[in-house]
Amino acid sequence: MLQRLASVQDQVRVWLPDAAPLSVADALRAASSAEPADDEGTAKALMELAQTVLDDFVAARAREGARLAKLIRERVAQLRELARAAEPLVPQAVQAQKERFIARWHEALASGDGQVGPEAAQERALAEATAFAIRIDVAEELGRLAAHLDEIEAVLKKGGEVGKRLDFLIQELHREANTLGSKSAALELTRVSVDMKVLIEQMREQVQNIE
Repeated sequence: MLQRLASVQDQVRVWLPDAAPLSVADALRAASSAEPADDEGTAKALMELAQTVLDDFVAARAREGARLAKLIRERVAQLRELARAAEPLVPQAVQAQKERFIARWHEALASGDGQVGPEAAQERALAEATAFAIRIDVAEELGRLAAHLDEIEAVLKKGGEVGKRLDFLIQELHREANTLGSKSAALELTRVSVDMKVLIEQMREQVQNIE
């Protein structure tokens, strides 16, 4: 009887490593209450029940994982849409700022003593506009954001234990969205950055539930 109990316990702990081991009291109760003729049948029934529970558990994990992956992919698609919307905003802001620079220099020329020529003034205005364009350029941030989104989709497709990898990628997405907002020179770009952060936070909450 003890040998059989030990064998059943070993089989159970293959599937449930964290299961508590049988105590002496457990073994005595099983040995005193079970009929020898029924012991093998009981063990078989227990193993079949354990297998059923484990199968249901694995199936439930798969369903939950598929649901979370679907939610994350939806957020990835929305982030890509926001990134596409952000791309034309920077050139527009640069052009508008360039025009403002030139207008201010023309005003300065009109009110000055003529020591600075129109061409030199315009060149300086364009140089300042170029420096401004460099400061607000978010092409690198958008490029890295797209790369992170590609990696998230690749990780989801591969499957397995992906929680830590996804958590890292979510942090990187948040970093790019923050930089995008800090470089914003237009209200529309600021709104894009805020919307990105909302989506990324929603993704982060889902990733916390993934092993």
